[in-house]
Amino acid sequence: MTFTLFIDDRCPLCSHEVSLLRQRDPLGRLRFVSIYDSDWHSEFPQIDPMRCLQVLHAVNERGQVITGLDVTVGAWQRVGRGHLVSWLRWPLIRTLSDWGYLRFAKHRHRISAWLMDAPHCDGGQCSLPPKSRR
Repeated sequence: MTFTLFIDDRCPLCSHEVSLLRQRDPLGRLRFVSIYDSDWHSEFPQIDPMRCLQVLHAVNERGQVITGLDVTVGAWQRVGRGHLVSWLRWPLIRTLSDWGYLRFAKHRHRISAWLMDAPHCDGGQCSLPPKSRR
């Protein structure tokens, strides 16, 4: 069994991180499942699709559900880059990083638009950024 991440592939920043993870995963230790696909529900009945819209979820190799930054750290550990993010789980930093992650997760589409010049989407409707005048 692989480490299965349930991802928001409509979030540009999230998709960028998935791309980075895929590049570093030649052994196929990670599996990515779009939270918007409906065909995974029977395979993973323990995962609440609505909760996946709020917080990153994964199922590890033992079938355990993990969430939030534990997923991020777990994914990067499996591709040999855990040292880059493992500090987010240090005891004194964990509470603050979890708080920050929840804020990020809630506003990930806005943050993506701001950081990556991505289209703004609200309620399933997206608008393109204005054309620049040259």
